[in-house]
Amino acid sequence: MIEIITFHKSVNYGALLQSLSLKEFIENQFKTKVYMCEYHPKKLLFAEYYRPMLTKKIDKLFQTIQKNYKIQRWKKKAFGKDVLINRNKIKLNIYGSDEIWNFNNAYHGYDPFYFGQNNNLNKIAYAVSIGRSNADLTDLNLKNDISIYLEKFNKISVRDQNTFLFVKKLTNLEPEIVLDPTLVYTPKILNDQNYISLKIKEEYVMVYGTVFSANQQKLINEFCKKRNLKIISVGYYNRWIKNNYLSLNPTNFIDVLKNSSYVFTSMFHGVVFSVKFSKQFYFSLDPIRKNKIESFINNLNLNDRIILDGINENYIDYKELNKTLNLLILKSQKFLGDNIRQFCK
Repeated sequence: MIEIITFHKSVNYGALLQSLSLKEFIENQFKTKVYMCEYHPKKLLFAEYYRPMLTKKIDKLFQTIQKNYKIQRWKKKAFGKDVLINRNKIKLNIYGSDEIWNFNNAYHGYDPFYFGQNNNLNKIAYAVSIGRSNADLTDLNLKNDISIYLEKFNKISVRDQNTFLFVKKLTNLEPEIVLDPTLVYTPKILNDQNYISLKIKEEYVMVYGTVFSANQQKLINEFCKKRNLKIISVGYYNRWIKNNYLSLNPTNFIDVLKNSSYVFTSMFHGVVFSVKFSKQFYFSLDPIRKNKIESFINNLNLNDRIILDGINENYIDYKELNKTLNLLILKSQKFLGDNIRQFCK
């Protein structure tokens, strides 16, 4: 049996789908039972579930409550109801993906649990990230604690260059850089027609995220007006957009993305899912997600998709891009396969 330790109790589409993708990939490829660790920081739960409801906008409040309810139902179907009872049967813990090593996280800060505190089982890290935390850790006590924890991992892989440098400086080892699990595997529930309910008749552009400057908003509006495209915001409320769809489950979210004409995003997984489904997309470089996004787009030569003083109207050649992407997928799958076979014989 395997236990995954990540942020799977989130209501964030990316966090949920990366957790489910990793779980299903392992279960299907290696025929072993995978459990999700029940631990989740209370401050993070508050920030994701309850803080968005602290609003005077009735429509936003109503849709947020709907979203939380729909996602809870979706999670029961997607992840199942099994709860790990006997941890002594676990042969391997997989830490990640996501920013579980972000020791400067605004919501829960440094959490030694996610570094393997008091866990003497076999453990690997898959596509973990320290987010926007500085790889040059200056707090000597914290640096020493994390170094001790990291040295107890059997194998470490990360998702971005910043985290690569962080691990290398603390352990003198070079971790592998791998892909987010959502690029490695597609969960079955994303094709479940029972969970696809939102149908939009007009051609539209999907906006995912909230970090867009006034000038970027102007450029997006002009881009869509020129093409007679409706603008919809999914998952987050944007005042500058008339149509805000907040109350979607992850399957709805992916369906809306797949059927959009273009995607504009400031989210890491907005970029990842756009690439996964070969969408023409553009992104705003959110400082919080800068390290993750830059590593990913640099690997695929997608730097021209950033919205600066204008919007590059050239199309992405996915035929060529997918050649590189497929090699990275194979590398990521191999990392998982080699380590799972080693510990779960």
